Amino acid sequence: MESPKPDRPVPKPLFSFRFRRNFLFVATLLTLVLVFLGAVPYHERLSESVARFTIFWAGVFVLATAVLALAIYDLARVRREHQRRVRELEKELAAAAADAREMMRRHREEETRNGLEERS
Repeated sequence: MESPKPDRPVPKPLFSFRFRRNFLFVATLLTLVLVFLGAVPYHERLSESVARFTIFWAGVFVLATAVLALAIYDLARVRREHQRRVRELEKELAAAAADAREMMRRHREEETRNGLEERS
């Protein structure tokens, strides 16, 4: 049995603004919690073994790097989306300006015709 096809394509998670921001928030919060735990309550346990210390802080470093990379990616996506919207607005504005010029030209032509008719 086939699953029904959606009317519109389902966005991939990283392309979804809301998912990206929520994921970024949770990952940042998790990073902060891990840094606090590693610095205060788990400090003694981590200091007992070089392997534990290295593995824990390497994991925190990888998570922090992933958060920074996702933040940069999000910034780039937001900028790209903003530029696309600006281009669309510029096109709409150019079309509206062309319409306004055309309306003004027609209005002047009508005034000119009405002025000439009144003089006749």
